[in-house]
Amino acid sequence: MTIMEHRLGRRGFMTGLLGVSSLPLLGPLPAVAQGQPLRFLGTGDGKRYQLLFAAFEKVSGVRPSFEGIPFPDYQNTVVQRFRTGNSGIDVFQVDPTYVPTFAKLGILKDLTSAFAEKSKGVLFPSDVEGATYNRKMLSLPMWESTQLLFFNKQLLAKSGVEAPGSSPDARMTWDKVIDLAKKAQAAGAETGFAFEQVDRYYQLQILPESLGGGPGVKGDDLLTVDVANDAWLQAGKWYGSLYADGVASRAATGNEMADLFKAGRLAFLVGGPWLIADFDTAEGLEYGVAPHPYFAGGKAVTPSESWHLGVAAGSANTDLALRFLEYTCLNTEGARASARGEGNLSANMAAEAEFLKGVAQQHPNLQGIDTLIQYETNNTAIRRPRSLGYLQLEELVTRAWSDIRNGSDAVQTFTQLQSELERSFKRIGR
Repeated sequence: MTIMEHRLGRRGFMTGLLGVSSLPLLGPLPAVAQGQPLRFLGTGDGKRYQLLFAAFEKVSGVRPSFEGIPFPDYQNTVVQRFRTGNSGIDVFQVDPTYVPTFAKLGILKDLTSAFAEKSKGVLFPSDVEGATYNRKMLSLPMWESTQLLFFNKQLLAKSGVEAPGSSPDARMTWDKVIDLAKKAQAAGAETGFAFEQVDRYYQLQILPESLGGGPGVKGDDLLTVDVANDAWLQAGKWYGSLYADGVASRAATGNEMADLFKAGRLAFLVGGPWLIADFDTAEGLEYGVAPHPYFAGGKAVTPSESWHLGVAAGSANTDLALRFLEYTCLNTEGARASARGEGNLSANMAAEAEFLKGVAQQHPNLQGIDTLIQYETNNTAIRRPRSLGYLQLEELVTRAWSDIRNGSDAVQTFTQLQSELERSFKRIGR
């Protein structure tokens, strides 16, 4: 999220939020930032924001100060900072799946009057919908994401397999991709297929969704657990078979997948467009992109979403914070500066169109990638569920996928997961 930042280290955050209803709801926070520069809390070392900060300084005369938190500790740190009553934050990164939880804690300023109308026709409607909870716009979408099927042209040629096309009409089924991956292995590829984010909810939600099984929760409040239906069980069996058959590797971690691909040891990899810049540095690597696969008889779906920005409730720099959000997300120049820092897709439709045009021009070997990404973000993208139980869902579903990858029976694992999540959800206050 960027989805490069995998979703690790949630246990501490979950421990604090499982009983979210028992946390004291926050009242008005003290105004502590009068006369202070705009304080921005985010993940990492802040390098990704330097282009944006410089651009904002040119138009406002203000350069935001960045405070970085390691990604595994980020969500827990945000909550703890607000619990003290003096967050010291004006603007912060918001994972949109946390919007319901943050809304309940009262730590996000309501942005409805400031941006609801201004966002129309500027941001992707699905992102705006994802920023809205209980009819209030509580965050402003900054970036977007999608997933592509990368393939190694040399490994496929060695196995006599024709390189796939990038047109959405050339989308392959999972069965077809795995068949080609096995042929590549037979011709010498060390590993046939891999997900960049092994076991992670963001990248694997599409498996049961492609089969019509839903995101794992249902009901008006998305607090009814549904991870043991036929589609989830079928998806689990298929996922387990990848590793049981040896077409995917149990040994490699998610952080190693891109390196395997760069080294020419992996034939197919599902990953994000952020990998392109890294792959271009690999000497001798010839690769292409194809549409994300789907299950035969099912529907094509792709992961989406990325970071939003929120304004801290009680910030004394509200006017400046709102100006920063508007520049970063709604102004094309600001959105371009924001996305360019790390090669992210933008939630700003005009900025994303410019970015994709540039990618296509800079990478003639990736013919059609701009059309493909635009198609996926407009037609096949799905969002993660906005549920007060999302934290538990993500943590426990990720663990279940891991168990299945390591040999556990899919039916037994998801049946047990259903019971475990139901017990966990009973602790959530509605």
